[in-house]
Amino acid sequence: MARRILWATTAIAAACTAWVALRRPAGGRLTDLGVYTGAVNELRQGASLYDFTSHLNAPFTYPPFAGLLFLPLADVPALPLQIAWTLATLAAVVVLAWLVGRGGWRTPALALALVLSAPVASNIKFGQVSLFLAVLVAVDLLVLRRHRAFGVLIGLAAAIKLTPLIFIPLLWLAGRRRAAVVAAATFAGCVLIAALLLPGDSWRYWATEMTRVNRLGPIANPGNQSLNGVLLRAGVENGTLALVLGGLIAAVALGQAARLARRGDWLAAMVVTGAAGIVFSPVSWTHHQIWLVLGAAVLCREVVLVVMLRTRTEATKASHH
Repeated sequence: MARRILWATTAIAAACTAWVALRRPAGGRLTDLGVYTGAVNELRQGASLYDFTSHLNAPFTYPPFAGLLFLPLADVPALPLQIAWTLATLAAVVVLAWLVGRGGWRTPALALALVLSAPVASNIKFGQVSLFLAVLVAVDLLVLRRHRAFGVLIGLAAAIKLTPLIFIPLLWLAGRRRAAVVAAATFAGCVLIAALLLPGDSWRYWATEMTRVNRLGPIANPGNQSLNGVLLRAGVENGTLALVLGGLIAAVALGQAARLARRGDWLAAMVVTGAAGIVFSPVSWTHHQIWLVLGAAVLCREVVLVVMLRTRTEATKASHH
């Protein structure tokens, strides 16, 4: 009964969130999805992905391989695509909740928490890819660990958007070196495919666009929760300092995540690594911060385990008396 109530509440919350996003005026609806489709439309007409700028002055900032994947979207009318993308995003929420919650009442409870969270609301509002990438990473780390394909989905996710690259050193440090090589090879293979099909855009992205962080928007905005964003808001405009400090924090976090993974707690390892990526990346908008919501779920799990352990200990003591 409790699970049904939780699922019903989740469905209502999801419907409300989707309705708010889809009822916005056409020019302000799922604007990041509009950037994806606008850029690939320009590509089809012979222009570069990186020449496109939306009516809100938002450019295409992903690697060229992402542009190849987005090409079929150009053929879909705007509103049906927006509805389908929103439904797919909500389906990704359910998949992520199932992967992390591991059944029982925890899955709908986590699904509800995700739907009510700012990162998921931001993904739905803007039509972002971050949730899909989180699902790829989670499937790889939580489902495919004993499969020969372990690492492929992390490499694919990193080829679409660079932030999942941080999971490759996790695999290496955790002793899953074959998976790390598979992930790196998948990433390199996707980059090579894009280079063969889009040589001009590939050269432009890897040579210049990748390092033009200011193209990502007003990165001193409070929505950017990376270390770089924090330093900028403090008046410290030093990208090298942010890179070094962020790298040190990420290294410590990866060491801890690797220890968790070696103990078999890949869920906690994934969350710690994802959170480290938020700190290390020069820009971590709200829709990137899904790992923090999952981190809260891991903390709740630990609290429940401690309470259960204490309850059993007290019950055992009482039985001996």
